[in-house]
Amino acid sequence: MPSSAGVGFKSLVIERYLTKEILHNLLAVLAVILLIFMGRYFARYLGWAAEGFISGSIVFDLLVLRTLSAMNLIIPFGLYIAIFLAFGRLYKDSEMTALSASGIGPQRILRSMFWLTLSVSAVVAVLSLLVSPWSFEKALQIQERAEASGRLEGVLAGHFNRVNAKRKAVIYVEGVSEDRKRISNVFVQMSDGNTLDIYSAKSAFYDRSDTTGERYIVLSEGHRYVGIPGEADFRIQSYEKSAFRVEPPKIVEKNRTQRALSSTELMRSTDVKDRAEFYWRLSLPLSTFLLAMLAMLLSKTSPRRGRFAKLFLAILVLVIYNNMVTVSRSWVERGVLPPELGMWYVHIIAFTAIVFFLYRQIGFSWMRQRKQILRTS
Repeated sequence: MPSSAGVGFKSLVIERYLTKEILHNLLAVLAVILLIFMGRYFARYLGWAAEGFISGSIVFDLLVLRTLSAMNLIIPFGLYIAIFLAFGRLYKDSEMTALSASGIGPQRILRSMFWLTLSVSAVVAVLSLLVSPWSFEKALQIQERAEASGRLEGVLAGHFNRVNAKRKAVIYVEGVSEDRKRISNVFVQMSDGNTLDIYSAKSAFYDRSDTTGERYIVLSEGHRYVGIPGEADFRIQSYEKSAFRVEPPKIVEKNRTQRALSSTELMRSTDVKDRAEFYWRLSLPLSTFLLAMLAMLLSKTSPRRGRFAKLFLAILVLVIYNNMVTVSRSWVERGVLPPELGMWYVHIIAFTAIVFFLYRQIGFSWMRQRKQILRTS
């Protein structure tokens, strides 16, 4: 009994040590991946804001939602690399040899990793089935509202900006304030049939009626010119303040792909593309678990070879695995493979590879020894 308790306590300590080692590597890998990923999309959204497609105030919202929608892909990759690096260091520093000599064999370590990878796979399942489609749809809705909005945040200096399609109203400004609430040196041209209605003003801002909710551009200190091009009869007026109505925004829905649909909708759909997307979402937590097991087995090396000795092989396995899943999904969408088969054969191949590596590294003698112990007890 004491020896059994001692082994159990030792196993618990080792499990915590291995978990801590892997989580530290996972956080480091995720930090690098997110820095690259978010930097790329941050530059893209800033470009959209600079060109006036979206407001600068929603750049952070879009960035967070876009990152959330991709976490179901980032975490499996991060866990794979983290486990490979963690166990590679343990093998390089001969810690795995020391653990084996102290009675902590590969099967016990494998059991410890089973619960850790199962927990991460559960997180990926929630992200894949619920969070990712919700955040992708939410980002699309924000973009639609931003593009339909006629607020001054979308007016660009040195560009012609259309603000009222019905009256063909076009506004040109020379400067925009830092908070994008006011504009300076404004030129507005509107057309009502053959008659042109032209405004010039030193500054302008947007206003909204509290009663009707209609929006207006309020011009300050300028002139108004009304007339027909080619004729000398132009009316010229000076004003301190003038305003014209801006048409209400029309939200034009973007094309929805399967990524924006909820998992419930995909599950109930009979369309092959919807089914392929649903099975792909289901396969992500499974691939997370299988890749984690592969990473642990592929990381085995000798201290002389170093922790990065099999890094190329690990990356190659990851690329082949992901490409096979992607190709299988494409085949399901095109009707080459039945949806029921889907991507499952790829995971079966991966599971077979795990069994093969287990057999080569530790064999199955430990299973027979455990059975004998159970019989004698």
